[in-house]
Amino acid sequence: MNATKTINYKGQTIEILYDEQPQSPGEWSNEDCFLVYDHNQFSVEVKGFDPTDIWSHIQETKKWFYDGYYVFPVYAYIHSGVTLSLGDSSYPFTCPWDTSMTGFALVKRVKGWTYSKKQAEKVAKAVVEEWDNYCTGQVYGYVINDNEEFCWGYNGDIKYCIEEAKSVVDYMVKNKREEHFIYLKNMIKNNVPLINRLSLQV
Repeated sequence: MNATKTINYKGQTIEILYDEQPQSPGEWSNEDCFLVYDHNQFSVEVKGFDPTDIWSHIQETKKWFYDGYYVFPVYAYIHSGVTLSLGDSSYPFTCPWDTSMTGFALVKRVKGWTYSKKQAEKVAKAVVEEWDNYCTGQVYGYVINDNEEFCWGYNGDIKYCIEEAKSVVDYMVKNKREEHFIYLKNMIKNNVPLINRLSLQV
């Protein structure tokens, strides 16, 4: 596994890598905002929310609202992979052969959070962005000192992944210094010669 970025920080080595087994956003079970899609090459199912039924309801009512949820059209460009966009008509979503609009982002109308359509649209964009990052492989993880510490599942935000890795290194270095201080106190207490004392490795 090749690192996308290697950082030397406080004497420790941080590798930022692509998460090769990312968790699907569909597994997060958020009932307030989610994606549904129905295409033979890309499908996202949520019980009780069929894209065909939703589209029929919109056609009948002329409103982008369904069962207490704001509904936003999601475009998928499917060509050697899948990339998604919320209501985007720019390239590559203008391609008539590889673009479909057979799915939706749904955001529950909740007072104080997504009561207005404008508020709900911001949430819908975030939902689609998470899915797009998942589909396009933009999910990351960090490994510190060849698996001494590691964490995966940073969706789309490599900067946050780096910040988190550095905060873990800060904690590791702090602990190592405290442990070494206790070690030195014991060495001094037991009159161990300097030559036999281990130096701090950070």
